[in-house]
Amino acid sequence: MKKGIVVECRRINLTDRSGGKYEIRMCQPHDLAPLMDMYALFSPRPASQGLPPEDHEVCTEWTKGLLAIGENIAAWKGERLIGHAALIPDLQRQSAEFVIFVHQDFRNLGIGTELAGATLERAKTLGFRSVWLTVSVTNFIAIRLYLKLGFQYCDMDDCERTMIIQLGC
Repeated sequence: MKKGIVVECRRINLTDRSGGKYEIRMCQPHDLAPLMDMYALFSPRPASQGLPPEDHEVCTEWTKGLLAIGENIAAWKGERLIGHAALIPDLQRQSAEFVIFVHQDFRNLGIGTELAGATLERAKTLGFRSVWLTVSVTNFIAIRLYLKLGFQYCDMDDCERTMIIQLGC
């Protein structure tokens, strides 16, 4: 990981497949309220592997934890947070776990693709060598996205797949 360098993710203004405007930018601890607004209305809940947590207090603590230890990037439509991605670092391995959630009203518009791509670019900037994730075997849309981004399967069981992408850093 690059040390002593603070690199901020720039704001990216984009247009979704329906013509709607949105922005991708870093998500900070002061964004907890809009994050919780998104997760309060998120469906299905939990979406996969118990995340985001169904219980409000547990979800709040989980989200605070992501903001405290992770690199967080969000998609915004005006003042409304509509998507959240995070990298949870493993500094010893120069790797990070990747999680992403897009509000159900904004899925299938290309927002998740752009948010995931921006998050992987952030991982490269930070010097991570790889990023990994776990995904439910029935989450076909997410699996297709991850394969399109360059993730490969590295472990499989009956319920979930573990996927990894090498970043070449």
